[in-house]
Amino acid sequence: MVGSAFGLVPYQINNESVHVWRTYMRTLQRMRRIFGSSVLGFALLLSGCGSSEDDSVAENSEIPVSATTIPLQSSSSDASSSDFAEVSSDSGKPSITIAANATEPSDLVIKDVVPGSGGVVGVGDLIEVKYVGVLLEDGAEFDASWDRGQTFFVPVGVGAVIPGWDQGLLGMREGGRRLLIIPPNLGYGAAGAGSAVPANATLLFAVDLVQIVNVSVPAIPSVSAVGTDLEVEDLLVGDGEAVEPGDTVSVHYLGSLVDGTVFDTSWSRGRPFTTQIGVGMVIQGWDQGIIGMREGGRRLLKVPSDLAYGETGAGSSIGPDTPLVFVVDLLRIQG
Repeated sequence: MVGSAFGLVPYQINNESVHVWRTYMRTLQRMRRIFGSSVLGFALLLSGCGSSEDDSVAENSEIPVSATTIPLQSSSSDASSSDFAEVSSDSGKPSITIAANATEPSDLVIKDVVPGSGGVVGVGDLIEVKYVGVLLEDGAEFDASWDRGQTFFVPVGVGAVIPGWDQGLLGMREGGRRLLIIPPNLGYGAAGAGSAVPANATLLFAVDLVQIVNVSVPAIPSVSAVGTDLEVEDLLVGDGEAVEPGDTVSVHYLGSLVDGTVFDTSWSRGRPFTTQIGVGMVIQGWDQGIIGMREGGRRLLKVPSDLAYGETGAGSSIGPDTPLVFVVDLLRIQG
């Protein structure tokens, strides 16, 4: 499984969020039937800590995903980030040094270590980031996307992550590095998160904003028929690197039947899908059809049934000998 980003899920447990979590798990099970093992830890993306299996937030698999928008609060006005920590400003993995006399903040503290000069993050934006997370108590690093060689995609301001991220990343500019000092009530509170984050822990994150993703939801493709061979059409040619066998990619996709029935789409979940290409982790139509695609591109795949799920089909959504149609947006070649 591809290592996933730290959970960053809201800590509140209520009837609505439990319902959302159960709905999500049913969707995940359906995805596993459709894509087999290639779901690649989408659950871990929401609730896992990719740095270690032993110290993983995935141990707490019942942490719910809230569907409600979290009220925004201002950062603390009576505390300076230097009272808590210093963060390196070079282009590599940031180091976070805890101040000798650091105390627990009462509010969210924000500092732009590198201001950035690009677009500004707003509510509902899908952003691509790199990050390092440490504990205020002892400076122990509990997660870092840098160590996995992958970026992390997340929507901001809509309850998909802990409140400290939902509030603290708004207003950040592309190209910037921001320090977030998050008190327990805006992090994981009394519950903590697995063995990596203890109860009532204050968290520090150094977040690098790679980009605000500006990709529109594609129209459902109008296809009259799918032939016996894989058909590939670049609807938009990207200007980045080309996918090679073995690459790990982050994509948005929409999958439909020839009649236009959508059986699965990452867009409805608000998060891209990360998988390895050309090594049998996905259906052959993807393994073959995404090779050569360039970052930033959009590609139409017409997949005959023998390169999809063949005579067995997949669950109730995809019958035997069913050809499939995908629109794939390549957001990032990881690593």
